[in-house]
Amino acid sequence: MATKTVNWNTISGPEVLVDSQKSKRNIERMRAKAAHAHVALRPHFKTHQSVTVGRWFGTPADTPIAVSSVPMARTFADAGWQDILIAIPLNPRQLPAYNRLAQEVKLGLTIEHDDALKTLRSLQHPVDVYVEVDAGYGRTGISWRQHERIDALLQQASGLTSVRQVGLLLHAGNSYQMRGDSGIAQVHNESLSRLAELVERLQFPREQLRISVGDTPTCSRMSEFPGADEIRPGNYVFYDLMMQRIGACDWQDIALAVACPVIARYPERGEVVIHGGAVHFSKDFVTIDGKPCYGQVMHMTASGWAGPVIGAELRGLSQEHGKVKVPEAMMKELKLGDLLLIVPAHSCLVMDAAKGECRVI
Repeated sequence: MATKTVNWNTISGPEVLVDSQKSKRNIERMRAKAAHAHVALRPHFKTHQSVTVGRWFGTPADTPIAVSSVPMARTFADAGWQDILIAIPLNPRQLPAYNRLAQEVKLGLTIEHDDALKTLRSLQHPVDVYVEVDAGYGRTGISWRQHERIDALLQQASGLTSVRQVGLLLHAGNSYQMRGDSGIAQVHNESLSRLAELVERLQFPREQLRISVGDTPTCSRMSEFPGADEIRPGNYVFYDLMMQRIGACDWQDIALAVACPVIARYPERGEVVIHGGAVHFSKDFVTIDGKPCYGQVMHMTASGWAGPVIGAELRGLSQEHGKVKVPEAMMKELKLGDLLLIVPAHSCLVMDAAKGECRVI
């Protein structure tokens, strides 16, 4: 493969960069893992929100996906994707949009209470319905312990003429609080064992259930997904600083960075200020040495970026400004207008802020 070269002189303001080679390698690695584990792969497209990037996963008509909003589902349906799961609890106010989508694609909806059945009864076209299970994350979903309630909801949903398939949906987001393979494995094993206990107690036949699980840390580091029919990771397409700190990826796997020009220098503070703030990075951070860090400065290369510049971190954000702590030697070299390449704490929110727009390198 020919070595790519980036023309850094064409970047004048904050810009999201995506390394296509790294990203495609991440995609292929997860595809191979799913095949080895004998589970289907339904990538969560909320991370990249890009039709261009989405096509790297395969032919749209042959690629089942998850999204996190109706507008996102609409974007990908219009671009040719045919099997779309909206992996966020159903919103009755969006019934007209669900009806239109269900007429055009194989649509999946997520519910976590029997009050959603009223909306399902009003659908004019069949959908798949997933009951969300909470196995310890504590965001949305019915507690895995409430097997009778989950069983009743599955029975009621499956009896509706508007429901084609029912299933269970699990997101072990508590894996984001762990560090290293042992911590990730702890959440993974606990979540799937709780899910297995729930399924064992259900009266609803297992063979009629579609079970969807997934989060990037467990899908990246674990090799088996017992009890699941499909996995649903998203962030793995790019990874980010948070994933590196968790231990879900290595530096060389991170395929997204934000290029930001230096607009002010403060040698006495050991800081430079970049044009790149909360509207570009979001307010998500990781904690390093007890302080928030919104991004890691990387070594710039002719083709993109290499490893981290030790001691160079994005430590403060306002709307358009970013305060970057830099080591003394780097401070002496930096000039106004120089670009810093920064791996963000959370790539999903960076792409959301950019409305899915990025420069592919």
